[in-house]
Amino acid sequence: MNMRVALVMPPVSEQTHEVTLDGWPTVVQQAQALHQHGGLEVIVACRTSLASGVVHREGVEYCFSASDAELVAAVAQWQPDVVHVHGLGFSRLTLRLGRALHASAAIVLQHHGEPVPRGRTAFAHRVVRRFVDGYLFTGALFGQAKPFVESGMIDEDALCCEVLEAASTLPATNGGESPPIELSGSPTILWVGRLIDSKDPLAAIEAFGIAAAGAMPQAHLHLLATDRTLEPHVRAAIEALGEAGGRVHLHDPAPREAMRAWYQAATIILSTSWREGSGYALVEAITEGCAPVATSIPSHRAIVGDLAPTFSPGDTLAAAALLVAAAQMNARGARAFAHSHLSWPNVADQLVAAYKSAATHAGH
Repeated sequence: MNMRVALVMPPVSEQTHEVTLDGWPTVVQQAQALHQHGGLEVIVACRTSLASGVVHREGVEYCFSASDAELVAAVAQWQPDVVHVHGLGFSRLTLRLGRALHASAAIVLQHHGEPVPRGRTAFAHRVVRRFVDGYLFTGALFGQAKPFVESGMIDEDALCCEVLEAASTLPATNGGESPPIELSGSPTILWVGRLIDSKDPLAAIEAFGIAAAGAMPQAHLHLLATDRTLEPHVRAAIEALGEAGGRVHLHDPAPREAMRAWYQAATIILSTSWREGSGYALVEAITEGCAPVATSIPSHRAIVGDLAPTFSPGDTLAAAALLVAAAQMNARGARAFAHSHLSWPNVADQLVAAYKSAATHAGH
């Protein structure tokens, strides 16, 4: 008998069911991978502010409920072996699920970048944790769960499993091919993110400046930025590079459907983040053949694995040295690594292993 898994999406959607699913490529592709590659029976339970309803896509049933009580009842009626809740911040719904299902199903919660809770929220999590049989983190093996354990939200002996949050969800464009993009530089270094402190674009510029002044005189850095909070500081840092600043380019945000072409045009993906729940851009870029140069935060270490070394956040000298080394990586090697470590089948394998461990932990 196949394992039956209920994926729970707690956020209340105000859009039609079909539009909601179109905006959730991560959970839709996760469900499809579990069903098609993992061989599981899968249902996805969702919350809606509209009328309840059911959508079927590629062997997976998406059940939209108009209240938490209705969602819990639908999941209980389906009689899953495992209930997988997306997010750590939904303690009230988790409590309902635990009271209704914990005797018959293992319950696991997946981290999606939420910060460690404080105050009443932290207390609520401590109440709920007796119903939770496992936690899923990108970077669990590298300390991603440690702050949650230290806060008391997660028990010290709780099961914390290493699970990649998502593989690439990049959409194909017309005919399945993205229009090509030409980026200057040899090599071409791409940085993708928001111009905010935690993403540390200033470190990216400084590391590039060091590399450009030494072994990479023809390199160009392309900053594909959304939030522009630090733009004045970024432009000042670029100007301070002098001649090398002419090889740093600040681009407007690109539409999602164009991102595959951006990654394919780049040689290196640079991430200077101090914290991430996962690292979507890093996964996508490696999948398209970019050599990674990334900080040694837990999620990045889990994503990069043994493909390339990482550097401590803020260590621009180390980042510059890794940029020079990354220029020698073959794009084919990056794509091969992604195929074997960062694909949706790999995500499904990690999830199935986590589900089995949680079921054993729960005694089911």
